[in-house]
Amino acid sequence: MSVARNALLNLIGHVAPLAAAVVALPPLVSRLDPERFGFLSLAWVLVGYFSLFDLGFGRALSRIAAERAGTPRESELPALSRVALISSLVLGGVAGAVLITAAEWICAHLLRLPNALQPEAVTALKVLAICLPFVTGTSALRGLLEAANRFGWVNVIRVALGVLTFVAPLVCVFFTSSLRAMAGALVAVRILGAAAHWLACTKLCAAWMPDHSRRFRGAAEMLAFGGWLTVSNTVGPLMAYVDRFVIATLVSVAAVAFYTVPYEALTRLWVVPAAICGVLFPAFAASHAARPDRSIALYRSGLKAVLLAAVPPMLLATLFANEGLTIWVGAEYAQRGARVAQLLAFGVLVNCLAYIPFTLLQASGRADLPAKLHLVELPLYLGALYVFVPRYGIEGAALAWSIRCIADALGLFVLAQRRLPASSPVLGGTQLLATVVALAAVPAAAVPESVPAKLLYLVLVAATLSAIVWFVLLDPRERALLRRPLALLSADEASR
Repeated sequence: MSVARNALLNLIGHVAPLAAAVVALPPLVSRLDPERFGFLSLAWVLVGYFSLFDLGFGRALSRIAAERAGTPRESELPALSRVALISSLVLGGVAGAVLITAAEWICAHLLRLPNALQPEAVTALKVLAICLPFVTGTSALRGLLEAANRFGWVNVIRVALGVLTFVAPLVCVFFTSSLRAMAGALVAVRILGAAAHWLACTKLCAAWMPDHSRRFRGAAEMLAFGGWLTVSNTVGPLMAYVDRFVIATLVSVAAVAFYTVPYEALTRLWVVPAAICGVLFPAFAASHAARPDRSIALYRSGLKAVLLAAVPPMLLATLFANEGLTIWVGAEYAQRGARVAQLLAFGVLVNCLAYIPFTLLQASGRADLPAKLHLVELPLYLGALYVFVPRYGIEGAALAWSIRCIADALGLFVLAQRRLPASSPVLGGTQLLATVVALAAVPAAAVPESVPAKLLYLVLVAATLSAIVWFVLLDPRERALLRRPLALLSADEASR
């Protein structure tokens, strides 16, 4: 199965939950007060974030399985799977225990919830803690399916799980606004997701499933890779979501809701690089040492595909932030969140491009490099938040977040360039200039204020960028391939 087809399947798997979020958020916003919706948004973050407490075993297992499939060392995979699954479950249990212990402190001091809401929120956090072993265990099982190129099944489950993550709380609010009920619904969804992954693995990857050996052979190997991977995958999302907790602490939990709505809408664009990189990771792992020419071709094609897919929606989001939020969630959220959306849009765009070098570094065995970069960024970003948020509120948080994304992307591109063959530039001089022009068009879209001015800007930029992309960024082969969906990511074509 080609990289292009797998990327398309991944894209479908990520877009379906996005559609569910678009449908579910307005009625959730209308039926919940800002404090309750702010807490729900933080619950979604917590459930997703604690999935990283598997110490990178899931991603490490995916990389090792992709490297060893079809080789004499494939016989080692059942023992490695056993190590990854047991370790992930144990670590998820530890994370759950930590969350239960800290629930009261989180609600009272970190989130500063109203006194009347705190008992309910504390119970809801403790309920959410139940699902964490299932969340971390799912990561290991998904790693097996991805290494086996079973992206169809991965995305069938992802669609169901992603849709239910938004639909389950939505169903609850028609009967009750209880945070306990919504937390219980999210736990049920995660348990069902873990069961679905287990059944898929037993059917499709039976030869790789955990054996009955009591030996933990391979644990050190996976920890060596997964340890740094976990640092990066823990600090990275922490920087992506810590702004909400800072806003709750320094402003109010109600302000989190006004910040979360545009943030959630814009960052859903991450489905594009996530879909592409989910497929590129095993491809990079299998080809980086043996076929560096294929790695650089996929790297170049991935960057161009993400750029083409990400610039148009972020341009529209910046231009029509106020109008879009007014139609979607109402005038109050538009008044408070339009400038936030414009500030976040460019950061989201740059962060989408950063997925490609990030994936290359991890797949080539240098997970330590992004991790070290993120460790340097974290204190600087926290400092920026504590300077900007008290002065500028949620707009200050958005500005700090986007500045952090720009710095992160620059660092990742520099690190990744050193892992590529020196004789093979990723983009030529004119192509690099075309990329800079396309990126610059997005923040400039915040300048026009009237609707006629916005429409004129859109027409002029669309015509200019279309010509630049077609005649400068794409080469003749790519222009021919562009007639087929995701052809730029075809493993067969990219390697020719």
